[in-house]
Amino acid sequence: MNRKTIVFYGGGNMASAIISKMVTSDWSGEDIHVIDRNTEKLERFSKQFGVQVHDKPGSWMAQIDSVVLAVKPQQLPDAIASAKEWMDEALIISIAAGVRIEDLRAMLGQNRICRAMPNTPMKIGKGVCGLYATAEADEDHLFIVKVFAACGDLIWCDKEEMLEGVTAVSGSGPAYVFRFIEALENAGIRYGFNEVQARRLAIATVLGSAELARQSDEPPAELRAKVTSKGGTTYEALKVMQERGFMEMMQDAMDACRRRSAELGEAFHENLESKKD
Repeated sequence: MNRKTIVFYGGGNMASAIISKMVTSDWSGEDIHVIDRNTEKLERFSKQFGVQVHDKPGSWMAQIDSVVLAVKPQQLPDAIASAKEWMDEALIISIAAGVRIEDLRAMLGQNRICRAMPNTPMKIGKGVCGLYATAEADEDHLFIVKVFAACGDLIWCDKEEMLEGVTAVSGSGPAYVFRFIEALENAGIRYGFNEVQARRLAIATVLGSAELARQSDEPPAELRAKVTSKGGTTYEALKVMQERGFMEMMQDAMDACRRRSAELGEAFHENLESKKD
């Protein structure tokens, strides 16, 4: 792939996580730009990653191959308006949660767009990122993969609405896992372990189980069955989970997350439409 340049409009945590992995792969810091109003952030980006930094957009962006919109959704209209004249030829990658292609198209005046839904474990290269691109961005798929490849697993979505499912399963998923780790840790403390020991027990259990599931050809249900002897200790624990409706509760939780993602997207759309009137 020919050498290309990219600018991150917004220097928040997710932009920092993505860039940190890019510069450890085959990206040169000279080809990565960051725009942010916070001068302390810009100094950190420059010093830590060796990237080029700017406190505002400008005509220099006309030479950039791709722009990653990494600001908060409520800041997106102003950010796009400030740089629109220099982004006509660029591939646009948006990590703004819930902002739909139709609204990005309306603000940008072009349709070479990819939406990305990453999650926080991307900071250590163990993330999951859902991706959806317009037909106009079909030829950019390899470039998009190059941007996110070092961050973890990439899942291409056939339809844009599937990104709401990505949000429910993996975007918010780390919080579910952290909550489960909390429960294991709290139990360990109740059973007499100190906080350090309880945390080690909890995290090692989750890490080991996830790695076993990753390496195994068997589905999680079969792996679970193999460690569950009827009348045994694991059986008793899982029986309580079943009686309390664990699977139904998790599905309800993810449905609520997915529904909220759709609501936020709709609210953004309605707010954008109201400004046209």
